[in-house]
Amino acid sequence: MADVALPRLMLVADRRGVPDRPLEDVVHAAAVGADGRILVQIRERDLNDDDLAALCERVMARLEPSVRVAVNDRPAVARRLGIGLHLPAASSAPERRPGLMGRSVHDEAEAAAAIADGADYAVVGTIYRTASHPGFEGGGLERVRVLSERLDPIPAYAIGGISAANAALAVAAGAHGAAVRSAVLAADNPAGAARTIVAAVDAMAAASRPARR
Repeated sequence: MADVALPRLMLVADRRGVPDRPLEDVVHAAAVGADGRILVQIRERDLNDDDLAALCERVMARLEPSVRVAVNDRPAVARRLGIGLHLPAASSAPERRPGLMGRSVHDEAEAAAAIADGADYAVVGTIYRTASHPGFEGGGLERVRVLSERLDPIPAYAIGGISAANAALAVAAGAHGAAVRSAVLAADNPAGAARTIVAAVDAMAAASRPARR
């Protein structure tokens, strides 16, 4: 595991989420709103490695060097750019792992796999049903609780229908933070949306910390 302090907000970013705006502009705004306390996961399944690397470079050029960036399911791009790698549950860990590596987790078996791989974080879902994953029923906050406990001490981000209205509840159930897509990408004010979510999860984490000791 990498020795890293992870922010409590992950932004899952892709061009389809911002059809009328450059992705790098929206990610930059979100990072500013979060005061740099954001982990950006770039997820683009339809681009080849060269085009994806170019997109990642455009995004990173707009971010402060301290902002962590990971690419979804492209080990070659992660190595090429020296960024993190996020692995879907069905993908195998690369022989040469990047400095930051995370996994998607939906059940206890996948949580065990993330632990075995030495993942630095896990994205736990699906919590609430979303339009982007119509075939998946949400597991609710109980899924957050069970899988966060199973993954401990690996930090877990709750994903799937997470917004400013419920992000704090996910943290109260045991998540380290919130992973969002449309709650920020589709917002008229991505900076304000990111700021609101960070404030909510930070406040809940601070309030919950003594009870977990």
